[in-house]
Amino acid sequence: MEKVPDYLVEEPVALLNEEQLSRIAQSPQIKEMLQNEGLRRLIKMIDSSENPEYLLDRARKENRGFMELSEEILAIAGREPGESGAEQVLEAMGMGKTP
Repeated sequence: MEKVPDYLVEEPVALLNEEQLSRIAQSPQIKEMLQNEGLRRLIKMIDSSENPEYLLDRARKENRGFMELSEEILAIAGREPGESGAEQVLEAMGMGKTP
């Protein structure tokens, strides 16, 4: 059984519902953005990190493509782009845990 990262145990976040995930998966903008190999590698690195919140915040500040992707995901999921913290982005990217 895979170990649950500490950031999920300490402060669990709700995963997106099936409708939100479907809208994100079907988004032409998201599909186009994910054609970027560097962006896909960055997402994998964040997702597999022991401290994804730190890497997420850093990526959103330092990587324009990642910031645009996260803002698009938040908008599709019905969240407030630009005003979100790391937890909200993790949740919207499906990197959370149901309570």
